[in-house]
Amino acid sequence: MKFLELNKKRHAVKEFNDKPVDYKDLRTAIEIATLAPSAHNIQPWKFVVVDEKKSDLAVNLPALNKKQVEQAQYVVAIFTDTDLVQRARKIARIGRKNLPDDLIGYYMETLPPRFANMEAQEKGEYLALNAGLVAMNLVLALTDQGISSNIILGFDKSTTNDVLGIDKRFRPELLITIGYSDLKPEPSYRLPVDEIIEVR
Repeated sequence: MKFLELNKKRHAVKEFNDKPVDYKDLRTAIEIATLAPSAHNIQPWKFVVVDEKKSDLAVNLPALNKKQVEQAQYVVAIFTDTDLVQRARKIARIGRKNLPDDLIGYYMETLPPRFANMEAQEKGEYLALNAGLVAMNLVLALTDQGISSNIILGFDKSTTNDVLGIDKRFRPELLITIGYSDLKPEPSYRLPVDEIIEVR
């Protein structure tokens, strides 16, 4: 699908039907999503595909979000790795056969001290940006397969790790509801491009 057409087809869909989503299609979309840009190629994301625990995840959500989570075939919870030092070393360890020696050294020796000295606010912004980039790639990859989705920010991040049994090292960022829908959303209004561009 051409990129312009793909973006025009992508909508936030909040009602889903009972048609099952093939897990393989979701896995493919996640694989495509991971091609998103990532500073230092650190790829700090973790995807938790929620199926059996959807009702647990939905318990304390606002009504509209609760309904989406319950109706969706899957919910993908995107987490980010707050231990960027260990993340860099993991990339070096797993990629050892595919990375040149200078990049191995970069992940093992150059990046860890940088990440160790990162201020909390800087790290939070860094992780949130990476989560947003990979989430956008995911919903576009799903749209390309004709699968509907919606990104949810309105959930209690303080309980998500416990509900899903995820180590507290990983920070919950977004929930993405996924399924097929009978809705045919109208295109969203966008401001004219000349209203949002300034040339200096």
